[in-house]
Amino acid sequence: RIGSLAVADLEIDPVRRVVKRAGRRIDLTGKEYALLEYLVRNKDRVVSSTMILEHVWDMNYEGSGNIVNVFLNRLRDKIDRGAGRKLIRTVRGHGFTIGEPDEH
Repeated sequence: RIGSLAVADLEIDPVRRVVKRAGRRIDLTGKEYALLEYLVRNKDRVVSSTMILEHVWDMNYEGSGNIVNVFLNRLRDKIDRGAGRKLIRTVRGHGFTIGEPDEH
């Protein structure tokens, strides 16, 4: 589909804001959707919590940096639940990435 984003069997339609994994629709809150779209648009990069806060939350966000972990855990639960492969990964000491684990 034109304009859609994909990682493995995860598809995002940014125009309609629809997310599907293996054909199953996944309902996300606005912030969860924004976080997922940011990860997918940067799928070949590791993004830090700071980068996520700057792009998904307001740059002047004053709350806890832990908010990123809270939302990532919610996203993992919704995106990876029941799936054979986990797509959202933590890169210790660096941040987060989305994609299929290396097959090496």
